[in-house]
Amino acid sequence: MGVLIFKGMTVGILPGDFSISMDESGGTSSRIILSTAYNVIPLWLKIARDSLNTAKLASDNIAQKWNDDPESQKALLVAELAPSMQVIVSCGIALDALYDMLKPYANLSQEDIEKWKTNRTGRGKQITEVVRRILRLERKHVKEFKKAITETIKFRDMAVHPSLELKNALSRPDLEVEVDWKFSAYRFANASTCFNTTMQIFIFAHQNKNLDEKLSTAFNNIFEALEELGVVKTNA
Repeated sequence: MGVLIFKGMTVGILPGDFSISMDESGGTSSRIILSTAYNVIPLWLKIARDSLNTAKLASDNIAQKWNDDPESQKALLVAELAPSMQVIVSCGIALDALYDMLKPYANLSQEDIEKWKTNRTGRGKQITEVVRRILRLERKHVKEFKKAITETIKFRDMAVHPSLELKNALSRPDLEVEVDWKFSAYRFANASTCFNTTMQIFIFAHQNKNLDEKLSTAFNNIFEALEELGVVKTNA
């Protein structure tokens, strides 16, 4: 029985999974077990891209079909809210996975980790620091990446750990009615910014010339998988 291989998948043989034996008559037989590792970062980015497309359609419907009927207004807003939240949650998961991928190469000391715990350093800042070390970011990029990462993680966390705390209703530039803050934060425009900046981080990493060889291979694999999933296109 064969093994289904996807683009970008790591394939190998674990110790003890390949053997050759010989019977009493001198005949030989072999045994091999193939092992694989499917990186789900590209899949989360695909989920984000697909959800963004759905959010765009919902946003267009708000612009085209908004009327004075409160029930219609609610339906239109919920249709945009759900996929926009999914975009931000998926991007946050992809950035978390990026952190785990880069962390072994970041030379983090136990003192660094203890300092984070003591200072209750947010996840977004931790991810930014690991990205900064590995990608050797210039100062201007550090500021841009920090904003993109911390905002994504912040709103990811607010989506997956929801609070029913009362907050002032907010206005939106495209509506004449105030709404719960979630309908303002998780809308297509913000989801689009989140997805684009997250992809820019991965593209920047992929094109980085200072990476360890294993990391360079890992990012090549990610983008091969993204191409197979239809998220990006190469120049070929």
